[in-house]
Amino acid sequence: MNKVALSVDYSDGSGVDVEATTPDLIAFERQFDKSFAAFADDLRLEYIVWLAWHALTRTKQVTVDFDPWTETVDGVTVKAVPDLPPLENSQPTG
Repeated sequence: MNKVALSVDYSDGSGVDVEATTPDLIAFERQFDKSFAAFADDLRLEYIVWLAWHALTRTKQVTVDFDPWTETVDGVTVKAVPDLPPLENSQPTG
């Protein structure tokens, strides 16, 4: 199973670690209309923060909408991203 380990630091000095798992990664693809490979290839702050928020919401650790929640966050750190297989196989040349 693919997992992304994330650490959230809140403005009040508290923090929480969370793992984004398959349901979160699928939700990422649906939300941003991008393959999860885009997370590693074209990393945006919104992707990291949204993934942490989604994982925390799914596990019922957060109950507020995304934008208000971001106002309570100082930062999100990616601790580990899974190795993703290539989406396409390259064709042999020559």
